[in-house]
Amino acid sequence: MGYLEKYFKDLKKEEKGALSLEESYCYWKDKLFEKCMRIFEWEGLPFEQKEIESRLILYGYCGYVKDNKVGEMVANGSLSGVTQYSDKFTKFTYSAPTAEGGTKNIGEECIIISNDSLKNNLYDLICRTASLLAHSEITLKCALVNMRANTTYGASDDATVANITTWYNKLYEGHMYAINIDDTSTLINNESVVNLMKNSQTAVNPLQAIECRNEILRAFYSEIGIRFSKEKRGNMTDDEVNTDSQMLLINIDDMLKFRISACDEINRIFKRNVSVKLNSKYSEFLEGVNDNDN
Repeated sequence: MGYLEKYFKDLKKEEKGALSLEESYCYWKDKLFEKCMRIFEWEGLPFEQKEIESRLILYGYCGYVKDNKVGEMVANGSLSGVTQYSDKFTKFTYSAPTAEGGTKNIGEECIIISNDSLKNNLYDLICRTASLLAHSEITLKCALVNMRANTTYGASDDATVANITTWYNKLYEGHMYAINIDDTSTLINNESVVNLMKNSQTAVNPLQAIECRNEILRAFYSEIGIRFSKEKRGNMTDDEVNTDSQMLLINIDDMLKFRISACDEINRIFKRNVSVKLNSKYSEFLEGVNDNDN
């Protein structure tokens, strides 16, 4: 018995549901959200950086305030106070379970931290990508199971359908299973049985499914501004690689710029020494790009 099996009795039951569409979608949402949470590193905050990053990823912006009850904190809230610009405001109203809450003057009593120049969140991208990844994993799973079978059967009576279902369940588990041909509802020689895969070329190669999943992940990181793989495609010239790298930097550089600007405001208003930078792994990528530019 394996280590986990000693503590979780339903591991075998979990396996079949692990790659259902809903389970897989939830899994990938959590994984992509976690990866986004680690893009930037904050220092000097009086609380964990996840309080800021989670709100920026989910909502696109948040307010940094000094609450009369709990002190410095970040919160979701609403913007008000009309200016000459449609995306600029003068007041931030917030609330939290243990905080006093209220309305603060932006730039004097609080500051607004933006995820990027348009206050766009990353959650929509996470959800769209998670949906595609969930479907790609189900396709991969089906392709792997279907490698053990060359047929897909259908039948017009319940008894034969039950026989077919039993056969497929055994096939899924990797067991060899024989059907009793003397049974009146036998799968073999039954006129109601139809081979739905006959002369069909719709089977998916597992390697194709894996490559599809990887391409979806590459697209996700590219949208954020991160190269998924350092390997250069064989048909790309050095100039094309450098241009591609600069295009990737547009998004992540924009997000970093507005976080640095927020740090300056936090330090000015609240007399802190807060700073932010890219995660060291992404910094290495940036240094490589800058070296190519020189």
